[in-house]
Amino acid sequence: MTDFWQITWLIPPGLLLGALVASACVSALLSLLVIKGGPIDNPRERGAHSDPTPTSGGLAIMAASALTIGLIICFQGHDIPGSWRDGLILFGFASLMGICGAIDDVADLPASWRLAFQISLCLVFAWFYRVTTLDFGPGLIVQVPPLLGLLGSAAWLILTLNTINFMDGSNGLAIGAQTIALLVFAGLILLMAPLSLFGAYLGVVLLICICVAGAHIGFAPFNLPPGRPQKAKAFQGDAGSMFAGALIGGATLVVKAYGVGSVWFGGFLLAPLLVDVVLTLIVRTRKKENILKPHKEHLYQIWLQRRDGSHWRLALRVWGLCLLSSLIGVGARLVDRIYHTDIRFLLLVALIAAYSIGWLQLRTALLKRPLLNKAP
Repeated sequence: MTDFWQITWLIPPGLLLGALVASACVSALLSLLVIKGGPIDNPRERGAHSDPTPTSGGLAIMAASALTIGLIICFQGHDIPGSWRDGLILFGFASLMGICGAIDDVADLPASWRLAFQISLCLVFAWFYRVTTLDFGPGLIVQVPPLLGLLGSAAWLILTLNTINFMDGSNGLAIGAQTIALLVFAGLILLMAPLSLFGAYLGVVLLICICVAGAHIGFAPFNLPPGRPQKAKAFQGDAGSMFAGALIGGATLVVKAYGVGSVWFGGFLLAPLLVDVVLTLIVRTRKKENILKPHKEHLYQIWLQRRDGSHWRLALRVWGLCLLSSLIGVGARLVDRIYHTDIRFLLLVALIAAYSIGWLQLRTALLKRPLLNKAP
């Protein structure tokens, strides 16, 4: 027990803090450029804004992350353990998804084209980090056939991408959830990597999580302006949501591959968002509606329309739920490491069930309420 709490830093703490701050500052500066000269998202029936707003803030996040990571590697690379290959594959995968999103921000690509690109790229990434085993409890480890592992891993990536993309419809909501997920991921690696046989390989992945989290922090005030949260100065756009979705989903598979976390950890990070997206898709499918068509039927959108139009208060609620589920996931990993009792899958099932029941009850109650006079 004493050995467990002896901290061994994978990367010097000063360097991690410096990377976080530097990435936030660079992102804030680049966000100003997006506001001045980036593409504009005009108000649409399915949107939650009434004024033309610069989009593709995700490009500022991507550029700030890449610049900060590159500079740190150039000048402090000797302090970063791990496999450069893993970092390149993960960040490259996320960046390609982000670039696809940026193109969609400008050209509004057909949904079928976007999905085809996502499937192709997710299959390539899953080939490197496909799941080979699933842990369902103490002593219950199931070997996954290669083809099923490949398809399942790709399906997880596609689900993560679209979950964050679909939930990026209220100022600050997705940006905050992404930041929490990345910081908790970094915390998990800091805690568990020094105790795992191959954990030292995750140094570059840790640096990526910290730098991208910092870039999100730098952009957040533009997406959820203090004092005027209803009037975003910029959106992250599909560029940002697809970049973050690919990074979080991909990091889940990389961390699993090195034995630091399980495939279930991504479910803990995004539990509230996954529940809203999956249950909304089920409702729309049962109503025989086109699930690829944009809409305003997610629970968070109904909340804005019928309960409270404040983006700030909505964001705080969702952030709180994301932080709660993420910390439960970290706690389950610690229980597994200290007491050799793997409750992660069972706990995730219980958490998803609780969120699903809450979703159904709240949605039923909200739909009985009239629309607000100025519903988003």
